[in-house]
Amino acid sequence: MKFFKQLIITFVASSVLAAGVMAFEPQKEQKPPPPPKEKQDVPKPPKENPPPRGGNDNKGGGDKKGGKP
Repeated sequence: MKFFKQLIITFVASSVLAAGVMAFEPQKEQKPPPPPKEKQDVPKPPKENPPPRGGNDNKGGGDKKGGKP
């Protein structure tokens, strides 16, 4: 039982030590972010008007009553 208790203490201590070493690991070089790009003006093509609607093709309201007499 004493051996088991020492084994657990050793395992916990080694894991805490390993976590501490990982926390203080030297970081990679911190490079500053690149400068922002200049805003480029992109010419937009002229907007075309849609063709006019013609007639009453899509207004519905026909004689069909859904199969009812």
